[in-house]
Amino acid sequence: MSRKFSILLGWVLVAPMTATTAFAQTQINLQNQGRNVDFSGAPSTKPAQTGMLLPAICSTGAVFVSLSNPPGQNVYVCTSSNVWSLEAGGGIAAPNVLAVSASGSVMSIGASCTATSPCNVRIGSTVSAFTNGMTATISSGSGTAYVYVSSGGLLTVGHSMIVSCAGGCVAQAGVTGFPVDSYPIAIWTASNGAWSPSGVDARATMGRDLVTVGNGLTDTSAGAVSTLSAPPAEAGFGVAFRGTDVVAGETLFLTVPYACTITDWTITSDGAVTIAVWRVSDGGTSLPNDADSISTNGFSLSTGSRIHSETLTDLTSTSIFAFDTLGLNLSAESGASHVEFFLGCAR
Repeated sequence: MSRKFSILLGWVLVAPMTATTAFAQTQINLQNQGRNVDFSGAPSTKPAQTGMLLPAICSTGAVFVSLSNPPGQNVYVCTSSNVWSLEAGGGIAAPNVLAVSASGSVMSIGASCTATSPCNVRIGSTVSAFTNGMTATISSGSGTAYVYVSSGGLLTVGHSMIVSCAGGCVAQAGVTGFPVDSYPIAIWTASNGAWSPSGVDARATMGRDLVTVGNGLTDTSAGAVSTLSAPPAEAGFGVAFRGTDVVAGETLFLTVPYACTITDWTITSDGAVTIAVWRVSDGGTSLPNDADSISTNGFSLSTGSRIHSETLTDLTSTSIFAFDTLGLNLSAESGASHVEFFLGCAR
């Protein structure tokens, strides 16, 4: 009897230990075993994936929060296999964005872009709408790819490898950086014919018009402001004294229809001459006279038959205003039969 009792007691002692061990290893399947699950008392919950770039693969119903997009433009739902759709709140829908992801040899660009929810990119006054996803497939090589929208509105993958595009994008070889007139999207590296799992998001939530400098213009940038400057337009006016006009004290008059600044002067003559400049402003009823002179002594040709000079110290002012009337006075003359006088004036 004592032998049987000891065997039974051993079973009783071991059984609870076995049951305890089995309980510790049990995992509950909330989908099949849970009912009315309430997580409101949990310290925190995270029902969505997060990251800087959309995963290349997803199953219908998955949710992803993009950390690279601003609030209101950062929640995506996988609406069908491997297709992410940007979710927007009420009112005006948030714009879709050109997201990039990669897996193996295939890079996906704008997978969520559709005709009803296009991905818009504005360069200058032109808005390019992308309505479908595109792919860039690398065949071989290692290096860096630059994904951007060109100034012509083409989704471009610039690279130094063997890459082909489908869906509307363009593969551009020999690109080593973003062109200055492009809208950057992403920077992605590849090694031995395979894209890296992640890249650098180069999109900007704010932008500005692109300004390029044409021939003869200069561009000065300060902060967010670009100033374009054109060189002064060379202009001028002249008079000629002929015949009986070639006499000391004779004055010829002209009206200048634009504002300008005197830059130089020229006299041609077969004698020695001096010319003074008189000026009256628009609005008067009288021609200028000696009292309106802006010359101190006048411009002179004393030897030779021609002189050109940029020395303007004889003038009290070099400014000419629109519709000023000038009097060009031949204040001194010796042995001249003709006199031509020209004033250069930059607009």
